[in-house]
Amino acid sequence: MTRADGEPGGQERPYILYGVEASPYTVKLRAALRYRRLPYRWVCRFVQMYEPLAHVRPQLTPVLEFPDGELRTDSTPILEELEGRHGGRSLLPERSRDRFLAWLIEDMADEWLTKCLYHYRFGTMEDAEFAALWVMDDARGDLSAADHAASVTPFVERQTGRKGLVGATPDAAPLFEASYLRVLDALESTVANGRFLFGTRPSAADLALFGQLKTLGIDPTPMAVMRARAPRTDAWVRRADDLSGVEGEWEEPGPAVAALLEMAREIYWPFLKANAAGDVDIALAGYRFRQPQFRYQAKCYDRLAKFHAALEPGEREEIGLE
Repeated sequence: MTRADGEPGGQERPYILYGVEASPYTVKLRAALRYRRLPYRWVCRFVQMYEPLAHVRPQLTPVLEFPDGELRTDSTPILEELEGRHGGRSLLPERSRDRFLAWLIEDMADEWLTKCLYHYRFGTMEDAEFAALWVMDDARGDLSAADHAASVTPFVERQTGRKGLVGATPDAAPLFEASYLRVLDALESTVANGRFLFGTRPSAADLALFGQLKTLGIDPTPMAVMRARAPRTDAWVRRADDLSGVEGEWEEPGPAVAALLEMAREIYWPFLKANAAGDVDIALAGYRFRQPQFRYQAKCYDRLAKFHAALEPGEREEIGLE
């Protein structure tokens, strides 16, 4: 880290994290900074509406300002960059097989579980209106009560109009709901009593799951599902917001990783492969899923496929992705 003039006592200049509580990717990255005990400042702003960040491209939340003033978006490559810059309290398991599994689950949380979130968030008017009020309160805290209320309808209309772009069609609704339950069931068997996916310390996969589940655990319908189906996971999500005091070790991954890997084999990896080839129209776990090709998710497949190819043959065989 570089040192900045004017910092008291010559202290290292902190990171600055710009984002909102309603963003799964923002809270994921903030949890990573907290766990790694990296000095940072938290600025709750919706970056698309914040003048000092108007020039940043792409206009995505969160934005992390590095100590040298560089502004970066996209939480996954930021996590990779932090791994290279800072030793100690890594979020990546030591064994190559487990490291790949951590990135695979991290990606599945970011790119598939977020579809489950979108399905629930805009599946009922109660959820959609709740989300609109939450997001706009974070985005525009300066609005009057009347203007805040008036912002709900345009937000809901804009977001529901995008449902087809993310594959949130009526045909896929049972798939997303089943996927959400699979994640909850996998974690409920593991996360109690200070456990994480790869031992007694969190990985990038844990924090990506946390980011999505924090939002799912606040939106009305998925919150009710989580509290009824996975009460210990619900409590784990609240704890995972700040793991700066956790000390732990990497261990052999347990049943949660096995369950999430099976979900990746059955749903996420086939989806990524289909999207990399073009528009998606595929049967996943017995349900039809359709989506226009999303270039970013094609990049996700390319990145993971390279990591997978770098594994030893025996490790690839054990993981079982085709």
